[in-house]
Amino acid sequence: MSQLVGIYGASGCGKTRFVEALVKHISDSGFNCRGVFSPAILEEGVKTGIAAQLIPGGESRQLARLAQAGDIHVFGKWRMFPVTMAWALDYLQANSYSDLLVIDELGPYEVEQGLGWAAILPRLGNIPSKVTLITYRPSLQTYFGKRYPGMIAFDLEQAGAAEKATREIDDLLSAGEISR
Repeated sequence: MSQLVGIYGASGCGKTRFVEALVKHISDSGFNCRGVFSPAILEEGVKTGIAAQLIPGGESRQLARLAQAGDIHVFGKWRMFPVTMAWALDYLQANSYSDLLVIDELGPYEVEQGLGWAAILPRLGNIPSKVTLITYRPSLQTYFGKRYPGMIAFDLEQAGAAEKATREIDDLLSAGEISR
């Protein structure tokens, strides 16, 4: 069993930056991390896309770009790349153990549309890892809280939340078996 930890906050609040820093910290502490995080693709300081980047190793593919007239696979303002979604999902669903598994970010595309990385949702908490970390938007807090009542959640927009989450994950990884 894996302890599920949720990090939520509005777009641009730093969820992905938190994940990057946490993965470095956890790796430097001797634990192994795997998963996917979704950094912004910037052009002249403007977010024009989203990447899917594997942990570890950093292999990256474009996950989405700003939609244009005539695009297919459009969700909100983004033109999604289903081939990249499938590539990342295959990586996430591999039964390789890790101390920390990261999934950045689960959103309406998965929860409301059943697309993207939705196939991982039933497995959260039962993934072969000690801790599974997910990021999501505040609008999905009720969904995740009801579906995964054992999840420990942190609102990244609250003062000190990043430090509290890091301490909690450190403690979970340093403890013996996790039981819920």
